[in-house]
Amino acid sequence: MHLSNSLMHRPAKRFLLVDDHPIMSDALRYTLETVAPESKVEFAASYGEARRLLAEGNRVDCILLDLGLPDSDGYDALQGLRLLRPDTPVVVLSADSERNTIMRCLNLGAQGFIPKTVHHDVLRYALQMVAAGHMYVPKEVVTDTGWTPANAISRVQPARATSRDPRSLGLTGRQCDVLRLILRGLPNKLICRELDLAEGTVKIHVSAVLRALGARNRTQAVIAANQLGLKLATEPV
Repeated sequence: MHLSNSLMHRPAKRFLLVDDHPIMSDALRYTLETVAPESKVEFAASYGEARRLLAEGNRVDCILLDLGLPDSDGYDALQGLRLLRPDTPVVVLSADSERNTIMRCLNLGAQGFIPKTVHHDVLRYALQMVAAGHMYVPKEVVTDTGWTPANAISRVQPARATSRDPRSLGLTGRQCDVLRLILRGLPNKLICRELDLAEGTVKIHVSAVLRALGARNRTQAVIAANQLGLKLATEPV
């Protein structure tokens, strides 16, 4: 997925890294500071500590969550953080890169999944994607599903496909806004609140987005958007 805008022109972001492995935490912090020099990284060594930090009202733009925490099942922690900060994207980090694990995290609302076992260059690229506001999903997930967003790919005209603009799929500006919030893991009720739309209207837009991506559900939509390299605005169009 090509990053067309320099990270240096983006506002500084605040990341919360929830991981109890000091060496890995230091490596991730160093990599984040390299790909997004103006960003700030806070640490929590447990789920409980992360909840306390977030409950204090600290601004966090993205949560990086290790599944193997000492005080919580990783999936419970993911669900808990999504409930506590539904408008904050959560990207899962894990040494477990099994497809079932990745798919379960996506189904629970994770914006992306980064295996800790990947090569350093891939880890750097994945964190660069996250720092730029994009999602990252391992390519193996797309390959192993036996499903590809063929309908969406066929609808992107060659001259426009390189722009990776979701409008090239026939989406309206409002549908692009809905897609952006779907990729952040927001349910319909929160999309209604964020965009000041009726729930019935949001359902219509969600159906249109899934149809445009050739996806049957939100998890497939995340994978499709990742595979197509869609570039979404960070604010409503």
